[in-house]
Amino acid sequence: MESSVSHDLFKDIYLTYWDTLFGIANKKIGYAPDAMDIVQDTFTYIWQQFPTLQLDTPTAKPFLITCLYYRIFNFLRSRGLNEKHLLHFRTYLENEESLDPHFNAGEMEAELEAINIAIMAELDRMPERMKQIFVMSRYENKSIEEIAHLYAIAPKTVKNQLSDAMRRLKDFAGSYPATALLPVILLFLED
Repeated sequence: MESSVSHDLFKDIYLTYWDTLFGIANKKIGYAPDAMDIVQDTFTYIWQQFPTLQLDTPTAKPFLITCLYYRIFNFLRSRGLNEKHLLHFRTYLENEESLDPHFNAGEMEAELEAINIAIMAELDRMPERMKQIFVMSRYENKSIEEIAHLYAIAPKTVKNQLSDAMRRLKDFAGSYPATALLPVILLFLED
């Protein structure tokens, strides 16, 4: 495809679907600047792949939405895990500081970072659907019914997937080097 034709087609797709993608991202993320970044990242990816894609303006929407959801999921997975853990960690730190005069916050923060990385790695070892259900439930605060509807599965199946995911995380916690933080974090994940 000729570069000026490619450029014009990409521009047309961008102008046609930017608002739609931003609306979806903003609804899922709830913070406009992050939603804008995710949409821009999506279009950057599309532009980089554009010569090999067979897109035209009327049929591009499903592909664009799929690319956007992938980026939203990755954003929520990375941000949700860290922000939720950091919130609980701050509470834990405040309690520890008041109870122990020899408490070292820097060491605890380094430990939390190591735990976050280990939990993410453990989540990545789960079957994809189990991992997605767990992330939607624990980090996106979706109800069992919402997840069941989204995947067109029974709510009992969602509960079983969540139970299996927690069992895997607890088994992982049992093999993780001794730390006071991991059981606390898993307790908060159990909700």
